[in-house]
Amino acid sequence: MESPGRAAAARAAALVLAVLLAAGCAANRAPDPRDLVPTPTPVPAIRIGMVEDAPPFSFRQGERPAGIDVDLATYLGQDLGRPLRVFTMPYDDLVPALLDKRVDVIMSGLSISRLRELQVDFGDPIFRSGVGVLIRRSDASRWKSPAQVVKEAQRIGVTKNTTAERYVRENAPDSQVFGYVSNTNAIAELEQRRIDAFVADGPTVAWYAASHEGSMMPMLRPLLTQEQVAWGFRPSSRRLRERVNESIARWRSDGTLNGVLRRWVPAWEPR
Repeated sequence: MESPGRAAAARAAALVLAVLLAAGCAANRAPDPRDLVPTPTPVPAIRIGMVEDAPPFSFRQGERPAGIDVDLATYLGQDLGRPLRVFTMPYDDLVPALLDKRVDVIMSGLSISRLRELQVDFGDPIFRSGVGVLIRRSDASRWKSPAQVVKEAQRIGVTKNTTAERYVRENAPDSQVFGYVSNTNAIAELEQRRIDAFVADGPTVAWYAASHEGSMMPMLRPLLTQEQVAWGFRPSSRRLRERVNESIARWRSDGTLNGVLRRWVPAWEPR
């Protein structure tokens, strides 16, 4: 009769042999193509940073986002075959969100500026704009031009981290400058007479004047600056920027871009 120790050793040897045979068979087996195909993953979304109250570029119309950049973003998703995710935030969080990789593209009527170009790569321009002034209609007789408002108004409102804010701080040293997180907050302050004027992108000034017809007056001639509006990308996102520029060029040639601009700013002519 075989001793228990020898039986256990035999079983262990048999187990080792079986493992070695299996390993040898696996080494000689032809690779299964299914082992070579990576597991499918969803197409990554393009993450877009937008301001929620920057009409006519991006804003809420009822329960849905609307505006120039919203329409063009929709066309962009179709061109690239990728879903979109829109993240709304204040102006002063747009560039940090891009650099922190929370978003992939900045939209919302972003003007090209030397300061921004130190951090952001801009795509091809989609719109010509500039800075204008919104005042109360009851104060219309006080000023003859946007430049006079900036020079003489005692209290001027701006939205933080915009080219309008920089212009006012550089050109109105004797005025009190109030920076707001959103355009909506600044408009409310103007209505309540806490500021004398609101300085912002010309199309935005025109939009709020139209939506407050009778109480607000736009001052746009001549515009205080001449600017190009474009989308912003991280410097490391060169391929995405190139693909977007290809779409912009096609929209410009086939009339898509002009159609979107005419929908939202039918009479806008920068001066």
